[in-house]
Amino acid sequence: MIYFDDAATSRYKPREVKRALLYSLRHSANPGRGSHDEAIRGGVLVEETRDALCDLTDAKGAHVIFTKNCTEALNLAILGTARLGGHVVTTCLEHNSVLRPLHMLQKEGLISLTVVQAKDGVIHAEAIRSAITEKTYLVAVTAMSNVTGFSPPLESIGEICAQKGVKLLVDGAQAIGHKRISFDKIGIDYLCGAGHKALHGIMGTGFLLYGKKNFVNPLMYGGTGTESDNLTQPSLPPESLESGTLNLLGIAALKEGIAWTKKHRENNESRIYDLSLYLHDALLQTGIPTYSVKGSPLLTFRIEGSSSGEVAELLNREYKIALRAGLHCAPLIHKALGTEKQGLVRASIGVHNTKKDAKKLIEAIKRIAGTTK
Repeated sequence: MIYFDDAATSRYKPREVKRALLYSLRHSANPGRGSHDEAIRGGVLVEETRDALCDLTDAKGAHVIFTKNCTEALNLAILGTARLGGHVVTTCLEHNSVLRPLHMLQKEGLISLTVVQAKDGVIHAEAIRSAITEKTYLVAVTAMSNVTGFSPPLESIGEICAQKGVKLLVDGAQAIGHKRISFDKIGIDYLCGAGHKALHGIMGTGFLLYGKKNFVNPLMYGGTGTESDNLTQPSLPPESLESGTLNLLGIAALKEGIAWTKKHRENNESRIYDLSLYLHDALLQTGIPTYSVKGSPLLTFRIEGSSSGEVAELLNREYKIALRAGLHCAPLIHKALGTEKQGLVRASIGVHNTKKDAKKLIEAIKRIAGTTK
């Protein structure tokens, strides 16, 4: 099977990640739930991984909250900071993990919401500025579209938010590990990410980083290993936002995935960029329309006369190529692109992919396009 679905979850797991998983299985203990050596070692590992995330994203002194995925982290950031009667600005690029909690708040009459539309798939910083009102307290924007690979101008958006006194929430699920994101330089207030995508960890790991001047209300209450005699949830992070047992195996894998990603970053970025150029150029020569940014880790396309699901099924069944089809949980960008009915086929490039893989994908697409005309 040729795997082109890294935007859903990365295929390649470094040896260091596998070793960390095996070690954690053999020495599993609940961090923060005991005073014995194994529990203490687990606690140290958790704190070291928090530090590694801060170092990776240039988020000096930020709070780091572990979640089960980026969706939970985004919900925590959105619902945990909601202001009654406030206004939020977001974009049509966003994943349903951003759109649905915001839509729920709007539907319940708790907030008002403005969705900035993309012109030719592009979001401009000035469009964000124009959408901000006196009641705006949050701008929520992706660092990279999971459909087109487009990255909004975060530094410019961060400057606007700072000027207007508005908090900035960034969905880094697709970007972290592929792109260098500086929490402090951009002026991010809340940054959410996933451990199982371009950081090469395992599923079941997400995280929220937020500045120490900000506050997040908990969405879940329970045991934290601290203040057990108090029926009120602890008020200070991370304990206030991390009720229940943490995914120590996933956190151990994430720590090693971060280290591996940093060590091989330049080579991986160059490799993926080159494959992206090849795939976009090769597909352009066939006349098949693409909707993704050349040089990004994504290649999205459609074949006239077939739904995206039919094309993906043929690629899977006849050519043993795994990729993603449909709306990719991002319906508004598809509406903006005019692809909401047919959907798009998305090939997402990973560090394991080769030029041979790319050539086989292009050849398969050409054959399918030839049979559907």
